[in-house]
Amino acid sequence: MKLDRLRKLVKEALNEEYQDKYKMVGLLISNIKLRPQKEIFSDIRSIPGITVASAKEPLEYSEQNTEKFQTILTVKVDGYPWITKGGFDKNKMGEIRKEILKVKGVLSYNVNPDNITSL
Repeated sequence: MKLDRLRKLVKEALNEEYQDKYKMVGLLISNIKLRPQKEIFSDIRSIPGITVASAKEPLEYSEQNTEKFQTILTVKVDGYPWITKGGFDKNKMGEIRKEILKVKGVLSYNVNPDNITSL
């Protein structure tokens, strides 16, 4: 009886959806007059766990203020650095957002919780 119960528990655990990758989309506002966007993105990509960072400009470059440059930033995050240190879940994306805000030239990164999805 115990062996059957153990098998059932293992089977349930294997069927559970384990999420270790997430995508976060938000509005990044940066000062590209202070620092080139290329350097800002390079620093964002160097944050542990971020595997991909892509950007799309909602306005034409000529229509933008270079001191408050708007970009739709999508980052994909692999949870490996945190899994090895005790855990990774959707809540950890808030910490990654805070790391993005520390990058020189980043003024804000606004993310709606609905725009954080598992991959």
